[in-house]
Formats: sequence, structure tokens, C-alpha cells
Amino acid sequence: MTPDEPQEPSWAAPSPDATPDVGHEVDPEMDATEAAPREPSEPAGSPDVQLIDDRDLSWVDKPQMSDEERERRHLRNEEIRKHVRRKRKVRTALKITAAGMAALLVLGVLWFAWTFGGLARMPAVAGQAGLYTPGTNILLVGANPDEPDATAINGSGWPHAFATSDMVMVLHLTKDKHSMFVISIPADSIVPIPGGGEGKLADAFRRGGAPLYVKTVETLTGIRMDHVMTLDMSGLREITNDVGGIVVNVPAPICDTQAGPTRLDGDQALDFMAFDADCPQIKDVERVQRQQTVLKALMAAAVDGGKLTNPFRVNKVLRATAGHLTVEHGFGYPSMVGLLFSMRHLRSSNTTFLTVPVAANAEYTVDGQDAVRLDASGDAALWNALRQDRLAAYVATNTGANVLR
Repeated sequence: MTPDEPQEPSWAAPSPDATPDVGHEVDPEMDATEAAPREPSEPAGSPDVQLIDDRDLSWVDKPQMSDEERERRHLRNEEIRKHVRRKRKVRTALKITAAGMAALLVLGVLWFAWTFGGLARMPAVAGQAGLYTPGTNILLVGANPDEPDATAINGSGWPHAFATSDMVMVLHLTKDKHSMFVISIPADSIVPIPGGGEGKLADAFRRGGAPLYVKTVETLTGIRMDHVMTLDMSGLREITNDVGGIVVNVPAPICDTQAGPTRLDGDQALDFMAFDADCPQIKDVERVQRQQTVLKALMAAAVDGGKLTNPFRVNKVLRATAGHLTVEHGFGYPSMVGLLFSMRHLRSSNTTFLTVPVAANAEYTVDGQDAVRLDASGDAALWNALRQDRLAAYVATNTGANVLR
């Protein structure tokens, strides 16, 4: 280089023929923007400085909480937590209780339907004549399969019970539910039949069916029945066997039955109640007394004797009863449960069995058939006491009342 040649500055671009520096090779595929020198980033700006307002320092001037106040606040918060926990426990308990009650209700309905599923139904016939009275009145009509007319009279079920009328009883549960009176009407009793004439209750059924039968009883007693039921007395056979038999006190030897306490099983109990054609001593009035004796002994064995403390035995007895019982349409399960519950206090000691007063020389024969003549004045006093729910006073003051002792 001569002194006259101008010098190129050191930052001038290299000539095309110049050999690039090995340590600074440029990628020919590099984007122009990437190859361009980076401009230095701007320095970060300084943070904004804010002055503290006097209001932000108000907590400094606040008085400190005392230990007593801190303890009170802690106790208050703890009470709130306990209250919340109690509410949660109550809600949980209510949910569990509701679920349990719903399950029990479903099981109860299923049990009741299974236990009383054998109940038969008949048309509603109660409440045609007479007065509604305090307490509950039920007409119970039974058919004994061991009676001679069991096969002689055609029919089955509740019509057969009305046609034979082997057992006719008015059950009166007092208004206070603490006692019951069972009043038997001999099936051979001659009574006035509405519509004209007189005859036995079975005659009323033959003339006008169950409605006339019930109306005849209601006219005779002057009482409207709350319920009417019929019973196939085969159920008594099963119940007697379920409680292990019964002990009856026979007052005097009759035919093949010895006097004194006698243990009977189910078959013997039905035989004991049945009219025996080969035993002339047994008439309708005495048959009624035997029916009452068996029922009272059965009640004493089942309830007084504690035989029905076992729930399985109770269920068995209820099923045996329901399987041979017929009730009216309209007498629903809730009413049945209510009736059973109201009878929970009954024992043989507060259940009185008596028979309607009969006339002197009451048993006689009409056209070769046995008949019973009732005592009109004595019957009127009895039914009047029933209408007033004063049967206990009637029994106490009428020494001549035919009460089973």
C-alpha cells in the first residue's frame, strides 16, 4: 500500500473474494432477520413507587385483643362448630330413622298381608236397624264341622255359617276398651223376623239371606252392629292344638265326658261343643254353655297362660284364625289393626260370658224340631244395659243372669 492510496476503514464490508473468518461463519440459509445484529434490549423500567397512605397504617393504631376476648372468640367459634356438627348428626339420624321406619312399614304391610291374607269377604250387612251405642258391637256367627247338620245343610263358607248358626254371639267391647262381654243367643231361639212371623235365625237366612239375618238380630237387640263376622270353627281346632290344648271344668258327667277338670285337644274341643244326637242331655242352651267354656279356656291358655309370648306362635294363631274367618267388605286392614290394638288389654278375667235370659221350661219342640223360648222382659233388661254400656252393673245386680262362672 502506497501512502497515496486511501485506507479503507476497518469496519468496511469485506470483499467478495475475501475468505470468511472461520470463527464467524455465516449460515447461508439463515434468515436475514436472524443474521441481523440484535439491538440491545431496553433496560427494565424502574418499579412504580407508591407512598403509604395513613389509612393503611390504621391497624398499627388498633388496640390489641385481650386474652379474655381471644378466649371468648375461641369459645364462640367452638360453639358454632359444635352446633354445625350437631345439625349434621341430627340430619343423619333423621335420614337413618326415616329409612328404618320406611323399611319397617314395608315389612309390616307384607307381614300383615301374609298373616291375614286368608281372610274371606262377604257383602256388608251391618247397621240396618237399632241404635248405635257406646263401645264396639260385633256379631259373630260360627259353624261347627262336628255338628250333625254340618253335611246335612248344603253350602260352604259364610253362607253355611248363617244357615247352620251353630254359634251366635254378640261381642261387646266397652267404650273404655278395658273389658268385653260375650252374649250368646241359642241358635234354636224363636225370635220375631222383620217382615212378619217368627222363627229361628236360620229361618231368617233362608227367607232373606244374610241381610235379613243380621236385621233380625239388630231388631231383637235394638243395637246396630258395627261389624259382622262368620267363623269356621275348624280354626278353633288349630288354635287349641297350637297352645298345647285347653283345660275345661265339666260341671257334671254328661255322656262320655267326666265331671271335673279335663284336658282337651283340638278335636276333642270341637266334639265337646257339638250337639250329640246320641246324648239326649245336650240341648241348645247347654251347647251354648259348652261353647263359652271352650272359648274361655282357650283365652286363659293363650293369653293368661303366656302361650302367645312367642311371636312365631302368635303369628301361627293369627293365621289360623284369619284362614277361617270371614269379614264384611269395607272392614279394611287399618280398622282391623285398630280393633286388635284396642283389645290388647283383654284377659279371661275381664271377659264375661253370658247367655240371653230364657223362659222357664225354655226348651220345647216345634214340628219335631228343638226350639228355645226366650224371656222377653229379661232380654229387654239385658239389651238395655248393653245399649247404655252398663253391662257390668247389670251382671252385678241381676243374680239370675245366666253368667258363665
